[in-house]
Amino acid sequence: MLYTKKVLGLIGYQIGYSLSPLMHNVAAESLGLPYIYTLFEIHPPENLGAALEGAKILGLAGLNVTIPYKERVVACLDALSAEAAEIQAVNTVLNQEGQLIGYNTDIYGFAEPLLPFKSNVDGNEVVVFGAGGAARAVVQALRQYFKPAHIHLVARDESKAEVLKETFKRRSKSLNISTHLFDDEDLESLLARARLIVNATPIGTEAVSTVSKPANLFPVEWKVWSPDTIAYDLVYRPMLTPFLQAAQQAGAKIISGFEMLIAQGAKSFEIWTGKAMPRHTVRESLLQALQQKQK
Repeated sequence: MLYTKKVLGLIGYQIGYSLSPLMHNVAAESLGLPYIYTLFEIHPPENLGAALEGAKILGLAGLNVTIPYKERVVACLDALSAEAAEIQAVNTVLNQEGQLIGYNTDIYGFAEPLLPFKSNVDGNEVVVFGAGGAARAVVQALRQYFKPAHIHLVARDESKAEVLKETFKRRSKSLNISTHLFDDEDLESLLARARLIVNATPIGTEAVSTVSKPANLFPVEWKVWSPDTIAYDLVYRPMLTPFLQAAQQAGAKIISGFEMLIAQGAKSFEIWTGKAMPRHTVRESLLQALQQKQK
């Protein structure tokens, strides 16, 4: 009897650090499902369209999408879920009978670990570092699940941040959102006022080139943390990034990208398989892998 597995995978660039293969393979094996998940490194970016066509031809069951393709991949798909269409960023693709459908599970994935701190976020200022696909998901999650008084986008590319801001302003006239650059003179005071500071950039990611990029989002000597502040880093490897370490040492609350990894992964897994991810089993396997890496 021929036993054929359905192929899932992650597309991106410099993705060898990813825990997604372990997460989804453990989940599928635990449930006895015929899926196998692997990595697909795509470079240069011009190859993305051909890669998606190849996914159709080869009959891949689904894909995750990460940096730098979450926005670029939209043009390569046949259809989008409502949330993905709204923010024009995709992190999950389902191959449904030859039609590639894009979803964004980052939105809920970001919101779930933050929901216990809703009272800290609502009515207060929020700072989000980044202006890419991950930042789009963060802003949408804040808009959809919370009520921040103001969202400050901090980015290196001013034009990209402005496009993101205007995209959301067109959809929600009541949303207070502004853009800032990394070298703005008032950035320290802005951060000190915020009750949630989010890193939606790759800064701090293990084994990813940071040439010409700072190791930290802002100078470590800045006095921006308090017990009322939440630091949320979308980076999950390492679990405790320099950004989170500084916040924790200053007494702030911290949320690791590890929590978002599992939350968004569970949503993707359900889209592909129709089954709930066995989160406890997955969490234990991922933690074990991270601990072995640190030894």
